[in-house]
This record gives sequence, structure tokens and C-alpha cells, in this order.
Amino acid sequence: MRIRLRQRSVVVLAIICAVFSVALSGSASAQVRPKMSKQADRPEDLLRERWSKEVDRQYQSTLKSIPDQPQKKADPWSNIRSSTPTPK
Repeated sequence: MRIRLRQRSVVVLAIICAVFSVALSGSASAQVRPKMSKQADRPEDLLRERWSKEVDRQYQSTLKSIPDQPQKKADPWSNIRSSTPTPK
């Protein structure tokens, strides 16, 4: 009698473990992103790529045309500090 009871409990425990593992693996597989194949030979993608390169080229040329301005040293206390030193 005891042997059958142990066998049943082992079988029930194995079934419970199998159910939990299936339930947990389903939620874990939902976190994995599927691999998407890139189809770069589509005309829309080629146009978008050329357009983005042209926009980037124009942006870089615009940045080069802006003159460099000298950076002033940041002094957050300049309006509080007096211009003449205090005598000691």
C-alpha cells in the first residue's frame, strides 16, 4: 500500500512540475524577440537610405558653415561678486 502511495505522489509531483515548466516557458518565450530578415533590396528601403544619406550630408555641410564662437568661461557668481577686491 505504501509503495503505491509513493508512486502516486511521485507521478503527481512529476505532472505538477511538467505543468509549471510549460507555463513558465510560455511566458519566457514571449520575451524573446523573433529574428526579422532585412530586405534591403526593396525600392522603398533604397530610397529611404539614399534620402537619409543626403539629409545627413546637408546637415554636416550646414554645421561646417556655422562659424565657431569662443566659449566663455562659466562663472555663476559673476553678478554677485564685486569687481574690486576687498581690502584685508
